[in-house]
Amino acid sequence: MQLLHAPCWPHLPFQGCKSPSILALVPPDRFLQLSAINFSLHPSKLEKSIWVSHRPSIFGCGSTNATSVEVSTGTAENDVLKALSQIIDPDFGTDIVSCGFVKDMQINEALGEVSFRLELTTPACPIKDMFEQRANEVVLAIPWVNKVNVTMSAQPARPIFAEQLPEGLQKISNIVAVSSCKGGVGKSTVAVNLAYTLAGMGARVGIFDADVYGPSLPTMVSPENRLLEMNPEKRTIIPTEYLGVKLVSFGFSGQGRAIMRGPMVSGVINQLLTTTEWGELDYLVIDMPPGTGDIQLTLCQVVPLTAAVIVTTPQKLAFIDVAKGVRMFSKLKVPCIAVVENMCHFDADGKRYYPFGRGSGSQVVQQFGIPHLFDLPIRPTVSYMI
Repeated sequence: MQLLHAPCWPHLPFQGCKSPSILALVPPDRFLQLSAINFSLHPSKLEKSIWVSHRPSIFGCGSTNATSVEVSTGTAENDVLKALSQIIDPDFGTDIVSCGFVKDMQINEALGEVSFRLELTTPACPIKDMFEQRANEVVLAIPWVNKVNVTMSAQPARPIFAEQLPEGLQKISNIVAVSSCKGGVGKSTVAVNLAYTLAGMGARVGIFDADVYGPSLPTMVSPENRLLEMNPEKRTIIPTEYLGVKLVSFGFSGQGRAIMRGPMVSGVINQLLTTTEWGELDYLVIDMPPGTGDIQLTLCQVVPLTAAVIVTTPQKLAFIDVAKGVRMFSKLKVPCIAVVENMCHFDADGKRYYPFGRGSGSQVVQQFGIPHLFDLPIRPTVSYMI
């Protein structure tokens, strides 16, 4: 499957991997592609939910010459809406006026000024700059318009049946599981990079490390406050935070790695996830523990997952485990929208080498109908912490 092209993203200072033997430094442009998936869509629309994420050229936004054209308020508003209807949302395939993105329009006829707000479906929309530039361009082309003020915002979406969720999860718009049935494939690396890329695009993001036996988040992220705090009045957990992303992991509890039976682990995970004061989030990225047992089933049943991202490596054994995970999510009605094939290749002496073979990621995509495939190379830089 052909990979989408994405703009160059500054190298992120938060690379890392679960084991020192994995030399996987994730190229940030791949995560800009992955984060461009529109997680907020209804599952029935997920097969079309990808933004083409390369930046368009900068459109001319200079002011036009002032004119003395007289217009009525109704005519002026119609002129603006007609101009804005030229801008097509590539995901929905219709114009931004029909999509209901244009809000709070104000027109000063005497000065020829037009102000309005574009309310997109997600603050992490990778082409929001294009929308803003095009809106300026098409409205300034109207003869009587001298100045345009465009404000960008995002819909305050809430999950369906939010009132039936635990209080801590009611204000989270999208919950994305990053999963792999096989350990050591770089799942935590993908989860952390995806979360911080979304945050870098303007979204409000949290990360939940659901692996109690071997939490990776404290190794990959180094917040100043490395212990979770309790709210004694509400008896809730206050997440730690770093670079604008909220973080919760059993490793931040100060209790070290746990030795406990499955039912106890499920209870701990449920408590950590549902009693945390997450607040308003656009995305909560869950770093799932490996496997398809009680812990994974509990998470999928307690949490209204928007979508799942599957992480694998090129080996045949990893493919077999990934197939189990995809089937689990399918039975639980959770759409798998992307496969990330980690540690695929490395470049040396002007050539590209595939040390673990090729094709397992494509096999997953073709066999299960997953719409997007991303590959990540092996890099000689190990375990950068934030």
